[in-house]
Amino acid sequence: MASNKSHTSGVTRQATPAPQVQQATQPQRSPQMPPIQPVQVNTMNPANANQTPNDQNTPVQPGAMTNLSQMTDDELAQLVRDSQHAIMPNHLADADDPTQKFVYQAGLNALPQVMDNAAFQQFMQDNGISQSQIIARSVDPIQFNAMGVNFSYTAQNVADMMMYSKFNYIGGKHGGQAYGAGTYFAQTGGASTGYGGLTVNAVLNPSTARIISSGQLARKAAAFAQSHPKFAKAVGGYVGSSAKFRGNNMSIWALAMGYNVISDGSSGYGTYYNVIDRSALVYRK
Repeated sequence: MASNKSHTSGVTRQATPAPQVQQATQPQRSPQMPPIQPVQVNTMNPANANQTPNDQNTPVQPGAMTNLSQMTDDELAQLVRDSQHAIMPNHLADADDPTQKFVYQAGLNALPQVMDNAAFQQFMQDNGISQSQIIARSVDPIQFNAMGVNFSYTAQNVADMMMYSKFNYIGGKHGGQAYGAGTYFAQTGGASTGYGGLTVNAVLNPSTARIISSGQLARKAAAFAQSHPKFAKAVGGYVGSSAKFRGNNMSIWALAMGYNVISDGSSGYGTYYNVIDRSALVYRK
């Protein structure tokens, strides 16, 4: 990166001291309180004019899922409030999505495993995963504007972001997310989902995927709201009587309760998985 410091010819010159000026006497004023400064979150990763995914500017927190599951009510509530002020990189900021901000602030952006086909098949065999349990996500090229910056990704760019980039979009801007904001996969055995021209295959890693069904999550959230009232208030609450989450915050509840994958196998179209933390995945190249 070019320095913004100016350089001279190397000759040191002694500056002539400026003459002293008699300052006019100012009327004495009563002391004033300094202005309140807004809380800066993730100041080590400020948004800039064209911040794209790379491996140098992400606040990954080691053991983030474990840390979340061990937080007190006060700590979770503070994390939610901090995430609401998170300074987001541009390509994640085209929509004001609370789940994206919460995941970013919590440092839940650890990389998934990516394996060639031979290693992928061996991993499945070693972990008792059948071919029918392969999950798929089909993607298309995307173009969007975020904070005045135009982005244009090919389908392969999108797939690479999912697998390799230290920044990964997981939020809920696209709608149709019945089980919270996140990255949705269908259990197709590896076949296309029909939603895009390029299909990426993966399996859930038994050692890192903490899965809960949408029905179980709704039932457990009622009790969690009672034991964690400050978190419930900060995140926007839970409507226990109708088993609904407010403001598309279902995934935040799941993370706070120690789960990073929400499943639903009740529909006639097969099983879907909402992966909120991509470290739960093992991809096939």
